[in-house]
Amino acid sequence: MRGLQHQEGKQLFYGMMGSVALLGVTLAIGMRFSDSWRVFSLVGTSIILGAQPAAVASIALGFHPFMGAVMSILANLIPVPVLMLAFQEIIEHWRWVRNRVKRIQRWSLKYERYGVALVSVLSPFIGSYVCIAIGDGLEWNPVTTLAATFSTTILSVFLITYGEQWVIGLFAR
Repeated sequence: MRGLQHQEGKQLFYGMMGSVALLGVTLAIGMRFSDSWRVFSLVGTSIILGAQPAAVASIALGFHPFMGAVMSILANLIPVPVLMLAFQEIIEHWRWVRNRVKRIQRWSLKYERYGVALVSVLSPFIGSYVCIAIGDGLEWNPVTTLAATFSTTILSVFLITYGEQWVIGLFAR
């Protein structure tokens, strides 16, 4: 039992270090192109509300569409390593959650083939964190779930930032 607890603590430590590294990269990129209050506003918006609302806020904060999209996406990734590990901890330690997840897993077996595609299409609407939790809870391949979820998130964020810039350009003339 002691070895298992040590392993769980080690995984959580690595997850937190991954999140801190993503935060550092995001802040370093942001501080290079803007001042601190704008960068922290964008990072906070992306973590709390998601990448799409942060993409909208990035243009209002004065970021170039490309930099706003990159910052929104990177900041949205910050909690993912910790969330993935924390969700597994919750499933392992709380029996009532584990029972519900097992029931949902049995139900989802017939949809497993299309599940990742469906979740990836829904990620801009329900959020990447929810999609990752669904994939993690249903024991889908984490790499496939992350890749599918963030590919649609990336696409939607770039469409939002460049689309918003285009609309602003229409009215600025």
